[in-house]
Amino acid sequence: MSRENILIKTSWISTIGNAILSASKIIIGLWTGSLAVVGDGIDSATDVVISIVMIFTARLINRPPSKKYVFGYEKAEGIATKILSLVIFYAGVQMLISSIQSIFSDEVKGIPSSIAIYVTVFSIIGKLLLALYQYKQGKKINSSMLTANAINMRNDVIISTGVLLGLTFTFIFKLPILDSITGLIISLFIIKSSISIFIDSNVELMDGVKDVNVYNK
Repeated sequence: MSRENILIKTSWISTIGNAILSASKIIIGLWTGSLAVVGDGIDSATDVVISIVMIFTARLINRPPSKKYVFGYEKAEGIATKILSLVIFYAGVQMLISSIQSIFSDEVKGIPSSIAIYVTVFSIIGKLLLALYQYKQGKKINSSMLTANAINMRNDVIISTGVLLGLTFTFIFKLPILDSITGLIISLFIIKSSISIFIDSNVELMDGVKDVNVYNK
């Protein structure tokens, strides 16, 4: 299978998987009244956008050189990675604002329904499988875009685990505000992840060397 086909196949699997996870978390989060679960669902929705961008990019980078782009289109992968980091950053900032508003809101908050825990466990398992698959395929074809998305999905597993812990403590201590605080922490983690991906993409775009220890050899 060619590099382009692997990129496209992996991206489609990611798109479908994340769409299912995102829809289930947003619907259940709204139904149960859990801001953290809704935020986790929004984060998964950004992964759907990322995967769609990856599909278009996969078709672009394999075009032959042209008069305008005499070195080919491979740099499009680095540009796409940078765009993805901005999408992730935007989602993180939106969630940060929502969490802060929820924490300082005078509105009486209720305890989320226990079904929010089940959908979060389902999300953790699904995201872990998708992340491992993306990372394996990314290393197989040496794709920074797939690897970056795999790291993003790995972060999603950590985020969903944080949501699970937040929900558990919310039920134990009967404090709904813990759900909003969990959402705040998750948003900061998303923002940090987006900045890391943005910085890493600079190395590829500027033909840099990620591991400078190679010079010692």
